[in-house]
Amino acid sequence: MRPRIHLLNPMWDESGGSEHRVAALAGALSPDADVTIWSDHEPAPGWRARLPIRKIAPRRLAFPIRGTLVVVGVYFRVGDWLRWSRPSRTILVCNTFSPRGLARQRQRVSWGGSRPLELVFASETLRRKLDLPGIVQPSVVDLEEFSPRLESRTTFTVGRLSRDVAEKHHERDPGLYRRLAARGCQVRVMGGTVLEPALREAGGLEGIALLPAQAQPASAFLAGLDCFFYRTSRSFFEASGRVVTEAMAMGLPVVADRVGGYADVIEPGVNGFLFDDDDEAVAQIERLRLDPELRRRIGRAARESVERELSPGARREIVEFYTR
Repeated sequence: MRPRIHLLNPMWDESGGSEHRVAALAGALSPDADVTIWSDHEPAPGWRARLPIRKIAPRRLAFPIRGTLVVVGVYFRVGDWLRWSRPSRTILVCNTFSPRGLARQRQRVSWGGSRPLELVFASETLRRKLDLPGIVQPSVVDLEEFSPRLESRTTFTVGRLSRDVAEKHHERDPGLYRRLAARGCQVRVMGGTVLEPALREAGGLEGIALLPAQAQPASAFLAGLDCFFYRTSRSFFEASGRVVTEAMAMGLPVVADRVGGYADVIEPGVNGFLFDDDDEAVAQIERLRLDPELRRRIGRAARESVERELSPGARREIVEFYTR
């Protein structure tokens, strides 16, 4: 008999890392289990079109009852239907750094501690920061969709993508982008329209393209870059940064702030670069701009590191964890 697995998430953001984790996990588990994606909320239209998401309706007994319940995220409230649910296992995936949110969600999902609860963390750094027992699992990425592509460009292009919200961008990013543009770089930010007022104050948008989130498929956007840059607001800790893994899978050299769960998989100078301040970031990007062979070497190593992290054996371990 095939295992029954219920994945629970609001699915309300087409750019959200938790939502993409749910979609990828459903795809990985479906050959070995009967998987249902549930939402207590109204899913985003894009997700509704792509995935068979079931809306929870307790009066019609439409909610996870038996099987393995996997709650992906600590930032949303799970409904009262939990009192009637009888899962054989309950798993909580912690994908963001929110000690209070995690405490509330653990209390809620375990029904006041009366049900055993297994924790999964998006990165080892996140697990250490929260100081709780559990396992670490990467978010599954499609290595065929996100694979190196050869595209010719006349201008060295630096870019990044994320949700189009202020917390996903560092307060000094507008000034840093202006410095890069002044050095002849093209800067492209998908999910960056929120930066337009600050960039106009910092000197204008010349050489900088700000696109709404989801303006292009992520893989198509990344294929147009020579270098991937990433950091978030000082008030927001990036627990894993799925987009960093996607960029590395595409064979892009990544230049990222040292603070973040993605730093666990970046070996500076080998498969990417980590920086502590703006000057160091600009110097690393400038070095990549002037040295095509360095870009190729770092990009190859980035791709190889993702292939190791998401090898067939590693994917099998993820599947076996949920289906056992």
